[in-house]
Amino acid sequence: MLASPLLPVPTTPTWQVSNGQGGSGGTLDAVLVWLLSFCGLVGLILWYDNAQGITGNGIFKALQLKPWVQTPATASLDASNYLYFPIVGRLCALLDVLGVFPGDPRRQMAVIHAASAAACLSVLYLFARRLTGDRAIAWLATLFHLAGGFFLNLAISNEDIMPSYTLMFAAMVLAVLWFVRPTVRRVAIVSAIFTLAWLFEWRLMFPTLPAMLLALAIASGRPLARLGWIATFLLTSVAVVAVLQLLWGSQPGNPYRLVDLVWTAKGVETGWAGFTAAKWWFLWAGISETLLGGRNLGDLASLPLYAREMGAATVVIVGLAVAALLLFWHNRSVPQTRILVAVFGGTFVAGEVMNVYSQPQDPQMQINVMPWLTIAAILLVAHAARTHRRAALSTFACVSAGILAYNVHALAATRGEDTRWRATLERIEQHVPPARSFLLVHGFEGLVSQTYYHWNGDWKFFDTLGPAPTPATKFKVLALVSGAVNRPRLTGPELAAELEQQILQAMALGYDVVAADVWNWSREKMESALSTVADKGKSDALYEMLHTKFTGTPVYVDPVAGPFVRLTPIAPRQ
Repeated sequence: MLASPLLPVPTTPTWQVSNGQGGSGGTLDAVLVWLLSFCGLVGLILWYDNAQGITGNGIFKALQLKPWVQTPATASLDASNYLYFPIVGRLCALLDVLGVFPGDPRRQMAVIHAASAAACLSVLYLFARRLTGDRAIAWLATLFHLAGGFFLNLAISNEDIMPSYTLMFAAMVLAVLWFVRPTVRRVAIVSAIFTLAWLFEWRLMFPTLPAMLLALAIASGRPLARLGWIATFLLTSVAVVAVLQLLWGSQPGNPYRLVDLVWTAKGVETGWAGFTAAKWWFLWAGISETLLGGRNLGDLASLPLYAREMGAATVVIVGLAVAALLLFWHNRSVPQTRILVAVFGGTFVAGEVMNVYSQPQDPQMQINVMPWLTIAAILLVAHAARTHRRAALSTFACVSAGILAYNVHALAATRGEDTRWRATLERIEQHVPPARSFLLVHGFEGLVSQTYYHWNGDWKFFDTLGPAPTPATKFKVLALVSGAVNRPRLTGPELAAELEQQILQAMALGYDVVAADVWNWSREKMESALSTVADKGKSDALYEMLHTKFTGTPVYVDPVAGPFVRLTPIAPRQ
């Protein structure tokens, strides 16, 4: 009955439990939140033994990070991760000195991300306490946010999004608190933090920028003042970028033009871009897995396996959304309500539009657009606590603990991958000698990321590759997704012909081309596995090429990596 016309219109938000904002000790509590959550996350990292977590992206970033650990003066900047590699590289060097996973940035990154996630929880604690004035609700809010599937997974893995997400979340909560009564100083500070966030990960700019500008556009004040605040926000962002670009000077990779930092076009001209019917299913998976499971479900055929999990999460998410909208409507006369909805709701809407165009199931694409879940939970619990405090807090605690337990249990399915893969690569090298072999793979599986890191991979190996054997170039991979991702304008037959030519070229140089499990896939399985980057026509063309141009001879079956098959060209009929 949140929107009942019989209820008086509030002048202060009904989620504010206490005007005292929870009493003293907030800063000390925030430090304690950081310490407890960091220690707990590090414990999970050690227990999980799987630094790459639910994606392999962090492993590729770890190799890119190594020069910033070892030789930062000559390391190359990356416009799309402008601050991430320099700062995390220096932190990895510090961990080397401290003896924390020395010489292994792949695992050091997970520790750094855990510290960043803990900082995010501290920011959330202070924000929840400021909004509600209730210490207990603020503590439970950190538990709820920590428990979320994607947050928990990304907090203990080497996926590179967490530092950027933490800074962006801090900018968003400051905007909610300050844009109710903006000043030039407040707007500039929020803009600077916002800019630092997307300089860690460029694409985080887009979901939140429209939301920030919307919040300023509807803030209290004269139209001319609102235009001035919007101009201040934009100019501050550009100024921060310009100053940092100037400070980097002649560092390798530093763009000459400012526009090359503001628009890096990351992922735009790739197979990830574009709207397809399948992406609506992946969008559902990404939104629901944000709360429960935390899995990166990039195969259409896998979605039915998690239907119950996704269904349960959907019920909770939709319930929170509906209840929160009713609460916001009841509090619509409160200026903070409009700003809060603009910042978190605007980020969600803009973010999901962008996600359904790109990678809607990917954890790092969802985490920064879904924090409204926690905000909605905080406000609803605080509203209920005004009349039913014990029941509201008990329910919040039980739900948060239950979600955390479920998601930790889900982690157990991929626990121990680091140890398993070290032994697996040793077995593979015995049966498929990397000096004289190419691997034909899907491209997104653990086999690719693990060989890339442990075999010191370089995607440009083909440019300078000589005849077999090449002991110095162990990483030699042909991936089904490579053409679809990097050359999206090619048709299915063109992609198939390109891959066939690469296979024959490798064979002409004296290498064995050994296919992983992809050789045994059915046509339907290949279509499903490629559905995030290629349509049915392209997957069919690749399938036809492989099974009409080559035969396969079993080589080895690994208990972790699966079967390996040596390809042989089929002689053309006379």
